[in-house]
Amino acid sequence: MPIDVALLGCAHPHVPDVLGVIASEPGVRLTAAWDSDRSAIPVVLSGSAVARAETAIDRAHAVVICAPTDERPALCVQAARAGRPLLVEKPIARSAAEARAVAREIARSRTPAVAALFLRELPALRRLAGVLEERMLGRLASVTAAFTHPGALDGWFEGPAAWMRDVARAGVGGFGDLALHLVDALAALPGGAPPALAAVALDRDGEGDVGGVAIGTWSGIPLSLRASWAVRPGGLELVLAGSAGTAVLRGGVLELGRGAGTPERWVGAPPDAGEATRTFCARLRARRLPRDGLVAVVRAQEALEAAVIVG
Repeated sequence: MPIDVALLGCAHPHVPDVLGVIASEPGVRLTAAWDSDRSAIPVVLSGSAVARAETAIDRAHAVVICAPTDERPALCVQAARAGRPLLVEKPIARSAAEARAVAREIARSRTPAVAALFLRELPALRRLAGVLEERMLGRLASVTAAFTHPGALDGWFEGPAAWMRDVARAGVGGFGDLALHLVDALAALPGGAPPALAAVALDRDGEGDVGGVAIGTWSGIPLSLRASWAVRPGGLELVLAGSAGTAVLRGGVLELGRGAGTPERWVGAPPDAGEATRTFCARLRARRLPRDGLVAVVRAQEALEAAVIVG
């Protein structure tokens, strides 16, 4: 029996990734598409377009929510109360307090829900976790993390997606949008705790922030973190330096240097926003969706909000 999926919200840069995965996954099909702004629904989805979110939810077995952040809490609760497992873009709400309330309401419904934190699906990150578990770097001394792209330079947030530059609607700007991924990725490594960020300096333009730099600690180790929508070509980089070696993760490649000689190199798939949807579909088929799938995204948002903005 096919798994019917509804898409709620069509004006997000990751919507093409979602649609590509749904189209390629065996036994999964898009059955409805909705957006509060009807003009944001791509022509290619016109045959699946519906006028009400309730209609889209009723037609589906599961829901993917890419709507603007200010619309996500109500849509999440609506889907959960209807018993539809859901995948929701991050952040799930404009503030950590609102996100906690949404997560509690969904937990009451006992409906599985997960956030689209695709970096935690990166094979190289799992490889790095193994390196840390084996203590191959010795005593860690510092961590630097960066996740950037040129979206603000290349017009990703114009037209229907312009809401992403409006903090009143999006809840976060360029720094928060990408730093959420970094905070979650670090929390997914051995130790399991999000970083503690002390201060953030934002890179602002006339419409708000397009990124920023934060300092803090991760598991008691000094941390610097950079996230931006205004770096070309952009990419992911994690550098963990220890007494016995250094691990450098760039894109999907992990290099481990320990003293003299050529670093060990492991090559895997690069970050892919579609991996969150692919994992969601696989869990739907296996009926193994987590009951606490929103805990990580709420904790990451709490960590970001705790940092003092300077400058």
